[in-house]
Order: sequence, then C-alpha cells, then structure tokens
Amino acid sequence: MLKLDNVTISYKNVPTVQNFNLDMKEGQIVSLVGESGSGKTTVIRAVLGLLAGGGKVTEGSITFEGEDLLSYTPEQWRKLRGSDISMIFQDSGAMMNPTRKVGKVFTEYILTHENISKKEAWSKGIAMLERMRLPSPDNIMESYPFQLSGGMRQRVGIAMGMTYQPKLLLADEPTSALDVTTQAQIVRQMMKLRDDYHTGIIVVTHNLGVAAYMSDYIVVMKNGRMEDQGTREYILKESKNEYTRKLLEAVPSRGGERYV
Repeated sequence: MLKLDNVTISYKNVPTVQNFNLDMKEGQIVSLVGESGSGKTTVIRAVLGLLAGGGKVTEGSITFEGEDLLSYTPEQWRKLRGSDISMIFQDSGAMMNPTRKVGKVFTEYILTHENISKKEAWSKGIAMLERMRLPSPDNIMESYPFQLSGGMRQRVGIAMGMTYQPKLLLADEPTSALDVTTQAQIVRQMMKLRDDYHTGIIVVTHNLGVAAYMSDYIVVMKNGRMEDQGTREYILKESKNEYTRKLLEAVPSRGGERYV
C-alpha cells in the first residue's frame, strides 16, 4: 500500500532523515520509535506532503497504492489529505482554531470533501463523534476546543481523521499528552478502526509499551537513520541491537517485570 524507498529528507540542503525504507501492507500497524529529534515525525509529514520550514525529499521515492506522491500537484494533495490519508496530531485540540467551535471546524472539513448541505455535514459530524463514543455530541459540536478534556479533543481529532475511512492513518504521538487510562482507550479505539475498516496505521511514539501493544512492525530510529526494524516479536525479544536494548531497558519495571 505504501512504499518509501531510500528516502532522504533535507532542510536547507542538510539531510535530516537518510535512507529511510518502509514497505507497508494494507491494514498493517507500524510504529516509529526512538528519542526526540530522531526524525520520526519528519517521516510521516513527508508522506502527507506537510514538511515544514522548507523541508523536502531530496532523494528516493514515496509511492501510495502505486502512485508517486512526490509528483503530486497541490490540488491532488488537497484531494488525498483527509480522504485516503489522514493524520492525527499530538494534541488535536491545539491544532484547532481556539476561537471557533468544534462543529464549525468539523462541518467545514466535511464540506471541503463532499458537496452536501451544511445541515447534512453537521449530522455527519455528530454521527462520527458518536462512533468515537463521545457523550453528548451535540454539546461537543457547540463547544470550543479549550472547553474539552485532552481525551475528548483527541477523540474529536480521530473522528475527523476517520470521517472518510482512510486507507492510511498517520498518528503523531497521539497519546503522549494523555493520562494512562485515556491512553489505553485511544489505543484501543485506533486498533478498532484497523479491525473495522482495515485501515493501515503509522504511529510515532516514545512509548514502547504502546508500540509493543498495538504494532505488527516496529522501526527504531536514531539520528535520522533506521537503527533497527522488524516484527514486534523480533524487536522485543530477539534483536541484539545495542540501542534497541537500551530503549527496552529504559522502560520502568515493576517487581522485576517490564511490561512491554
């Protein structure tokens, strides 16, 4: 479904990510793990053509369902984003305009992809919030982002991202700003999306527990390069890579057991 072939991403001609490779199948969940600044978010932003600050792919190719994304026009990107490929940000509420109500933003998002009335778009937004098991979706649509809890804002972000059942969902630290209980709920919700719609998911996370729980395949990154990669079982139990072992050893233990 998605293939990154020897991708190098540069800012002002200085390589930030080098020789990144990934061959992802439909319905697969892939986690990118590693320390801050290792290039995880840069990779998923490149997939969606959203590199900030003049960043660009200087080598390699990115293909989605056989199409070269790097050759896309702005109009092609507009049609792709939010339909076939969607993104959930670290704090979805922070990505919304704080002066506009959730319903206004949500319906506007739907109307950019569908030629329907505002009333129909509003109803579709409510239906998606209900699907995310959010209580009182009417009240949420009439709320400003700052009036919602972190978990509720994140569910709104997922609801928006899943409106058109994308084939690929990019999640940038979707649980890091949440408490542990809410993290577990969001992770289960994302896995249910994969089960219900066969959506492929790339998750950027610092949390090896999250990666271990939900991933089919894990890529370990360090200093803009792929340090290690493999199935969940390989990374957690078989890998001899020194950096991977250090990451695993950094997970807190309880009673001598590490729960990853």
